[in-house]
Amino acid sequence: MKYGQVELAKKRQNPAMRYLLPAAILMAVMLGFPIVYNLVLSFFEWTLKDPAHPFTGIENYAGILTNDKFPKILLNTVLWTVCGVLLQMVIGIGLAMFVDGLTRGKKYMRVIMLIPWIIPGVVTALMWKWMLQSDVGLINYVLMYFGITDSNTLFLSDPNMALFTLILVNTWKAVPFWFLMITAGLQSKPEDQMEAARLDGASSFQVFRNVTLPHLSPVIASTGVLTTIWTLNYFDLIWVMTKGGPMDATTTLPIYIYRQAFEFNDFGASAACAVISFAIVAAISIPYMRKMFNNLKQEGVL
Repeated sequence: MKYGQVELAKKRQNPAMRYLLPAAILMAVMLGFPIVYNLVLSFFEWTLKDPAHPFTGIENYAGILTNDKFPKILLNTVLWTVCGVLLQMVIGIGLAMFVDGLTRGKKYMRVIMLIPWIIPGVVTALMWKWMLQSDVGLINYVLMYFGITDSNTLFLSDPNMALFTLILVNTWKAVPFWFLMITAGLQSKPEDQMEAARLDGASSFQVFRNVTLPHLSPVIASTGVLTTIWTLNYFDLIWVMTKGGPMDATTTLPIYIYRQAFEFNDFGASAACAVISFAIVAAISIPYMRKMFNNLKQEGVL
């Protein structure tokens, strides 16, 4: 085979790259510049009171990691992310399985389930903030009306309750995405294997555990990675409902980054914390992305 034919054969073997490369370069520039600029900014004392902006090395990172509040903020972030995603996953899978098993009204139920997801985050936060008010909130009124509680519950003002209240609100909003993804995965479930398992005497739970769940595992993995990243970076719901309070009980990394920059005007410390947050997100997403690209290579797409 001649040299030109060899080159043509190589191009034909990998045609997707020719179409993906321009968009990939554009995205790399658009995403890369802010990341690099933020990284550079994190090594400087960048405050409004000091126009010189001296180079400080890793002092911003050291200041964050040795801050007395940082362990609590990191714990809040872990609880907010892990508990939130687990609740979303369990409820989302359960609802998807329930609706999939319906014989009537399935289409209407799917539409209803998506309503919380399409409501804007700020609207969701304001709506739930009003319903959870300790004095005029609807939820407190209902609880006291039915005698479940004798006094107003401080859902957003009690440091021991505020974070888990926000987790439940975020779960209400995010469950529809899990429901949508799992429902899509169930459309291609192996009916023949499920029927064979039932004929062998398997219970509904055994069919789900041994047939349905393995079939859904790729969907669960990809949805889990996406919702973990989104939940970890979520800002608007927390800020509108509690602004990180009370007593930093709901302060997560995004809230801390925002306050360092726009309340304390310490852009260097804010950038350093953003780098730490980016490293956490990268540690979560890179293994999944590597596996995804390997699968695409095996399928001959890349």
